[in-house]
Amino acid sequence: MTFVLLLAGCSPFSTHAPPSSVAVPAHFTQDPAGEPSDLSAWWRAWHDPALTWAIENALKANPDLRIARDRILQAEATQAVARSTLGPTIGITGNIAGGGMDWRNPYDIPARDAGTDGHLAGLAATWEPDLFGGRHAETKAAHAVVLAEQEKLHGVQMAIAADVATHYVQVQSLRKQLTLLEESLATLNRLKTYAQARFAAGQAVLSDIQSVDEKINTLQARRPLLQTALNASLRRMAILAGQPPESATVPVSTTFLITPPAPAGELPDTVLRRRPDVAAAEDLVSARLYHLRSTKTDLLPRFGLQFFGGDGRLRFDGIPGLSGTGGLVALTSYLPIFTSGRIHARIAAADAQLDEAVATYDKTLLSALADVENAYEARTSQDQRIRDLSAALSQSRANETAARGLYEGGQRTLRDILDAKLDTLSVENALTQAVAQQQIATVTLSYALGGGWH
Repeated sequence: MTFVLLLAGCSPFSTHAPPSSVAVPAHFTQDPAGEPSDLSAWWRAWHDPALTWAIENALKANPDLRIARDRILQAEATQAVARSTLGPTIGITGNIAGGGMDWRNPYDIPARDAGTDGHLAGLAATWEPDLFGGRHAETKAAHAVVLAEQEKLHGVQMAIAADVATHYVQVQSLRKQLTLLEESLATLNRLKTYAQARFAAGQAVLSDIQSVDEKINTLQARRPLLQTALNASLRRMAILAGQPPESATVPVSTTFLITPPAPAGELPDTVLRRRPDVAAAEDLVSARLYHLRSTKTDLLPRFGLQFFGGDGRLRFDGIPGLSGTGGLVALTSYLPIFTSGRIHARIAAADAQLDEAVATYDKTLLSALADVENAYEARTSQDQRIRDLSAALSQSRANETAARGLYEGGQRTLRDILDAKLDTLSVENALTQAVAQQQIATVTLSYALGGGWH
């Protein structure tokens, strides 16, 4: 008993994980001041019923969610297996035997086969008490893996919501770009008609018509690219909702989204606690730590209790049968003395796995912080770009109005008016793309802040 107590004093539960090397900042550099908001369903702040339906429908039917839930079930089953080792193992054994024996001897006694039969049945039980906590540690490791898989499910939910919203924004933007493209082509065709009339009247050269044709062909070449991108986004939204891409109907509002303000008042500590990837990495550190503690107990002795209780009978023809009941209880022990370094190698491997998990956790922290900073900067830069393009659009429209007035006064030609119109449409197209990028940056920011799951 004294020996066991001394070994218990060497329990591996004093093992600790290496500390994280990441110093989490107190604030994000570009986070606007304000009160933090609930980001669990951030898409509702966009006030678009079609967007809300598209995201929440995908969160019910997406195949990746089924995969993530099945992985949780697998981890829970593994945890149940680990927990089962803490209790005894009980089983029933039994067999039935029968046959004959051929007696041979040198005397003239007639040969006679003696028939035999018998049976044996019993109850067997084994139990190894977890004196040093190795099996409890493996159970805790398995539970930490379950928690990590649950966090990965939350990460899948976040990714689905962001993916749907991104393609929703792209569909709206591409439709607007196609509309502007058609307006530009209509303007160019009017300009071509004007150039042809001037050419027929001897007031223009052939190169004027060829110049317009070149612009028309250039714009027409963009149409199939925009349409292909539009269809690809619609098919992606269908797949995210678990629907066949060929026959799915994806509702997208014709009313363009109004971009909400960037989330404000978010602190790094809060964001890191909210992000599932960080939580999953932390759970895996716990799993590796418990596994290392369990592996170290292989250096310590093991004790077990075995029991067998049975009832049996054996009969020979012509000989009285034998039968009886009984039981056997045994206490077993095992202490590794020489294993060719096998146990120490497993401990070294488990220790390296723990260090790897901590390094992965640090990497996840750094990536999460960078995601937020990059997303805030992307949103800020798109806000500035939209302000500049809005000013350019106002100036372009003013130039278009001035050209029309000068044309009516005989100081400009129709071509000047059409060129001014094309400039306006070009700036408006650039602004449409900038708004889409701003909205995607807002979606990315909500994702980076850990929003999109309950």
